[in-house]
Amino acid sequence: MAIKYYLQPNPITPDPNDQSARVQATGVLTTADIIKRILKRGTTVTEADANAAILLYNHEIMDAVAEGYSVNTDIANIRPSIQGVFANVNDSFDASRHTVRASITAGNALFTKMLAASVEKVKSSVISPSIVEFIDNRTNTNTQATKGSIGTITGSELKYDPTNALEGIFFINEATSTETKVTDVATRTEGKLLFVIPASLAAGTYKLEVRKAYTAAKAIRSDVFTNLLTIA
Repeated sequence: MAIKYYLQPNPITPDPNDQSARVQATGVLTTADIIKRILKRGTTVTEADANAAILLYNHEIMDAVAEGYSVNTDIANIRPSIQGVFANVNDSFDASRHTVRASITAGNALFTKMLAASVEKVKSSVISPSIVEFIDNRTNTNTQATKGSIGTITGSELKYDPTNALEGIFFINEATSTETKVTDVATRTEGKLLFVIPASLAAGTYKLEVRKAYTAAKAIRSDVFTNLLTIA
């Protein structure tokens, strides 16, 4: 199966004719989906065994990186990193100013696999916001959101008009459908949104949505992050 892509105006270069490729995702696969694909290969490994092995594998890698190791696998090379500005040579790590993160690049096997991947150009779909990832900078996860922490959304077509009340970043309570709009946004570009997670959010599970208006009619188009976010 080929990787499908279409072209859209490139916002980075000054040439108005330049285009950039946007991949049209075939779908989203979870660990459970990957295990089902493994079982279809006719392996004698059971679903329970595969799930247990992957769980242990993931935990050992995460523990090792959190202990300061760099871990190189066929799929990814992972190393610990610290982000944030240190005032001077005598400054030390401060959780309110600095963040421990995992830096990830493609492993050799995945890199080689992608070089050989086939692609297929398709007709452009309707341009709209696309959320690729969300990270809660305090917990360094994409399944939790900490009230008052910094959240980062990466993707494309993310820059919206803050003067339009219908556009923006919204947390939607899964149980009550209550919407809370983010009001404190530090970075607002096509590829990244950096913002403060609202302190007013009640404990629960939330959808994270980006809304943006298009055309003279100001038609709202949106995208919802794949993961539900838990707020304690």
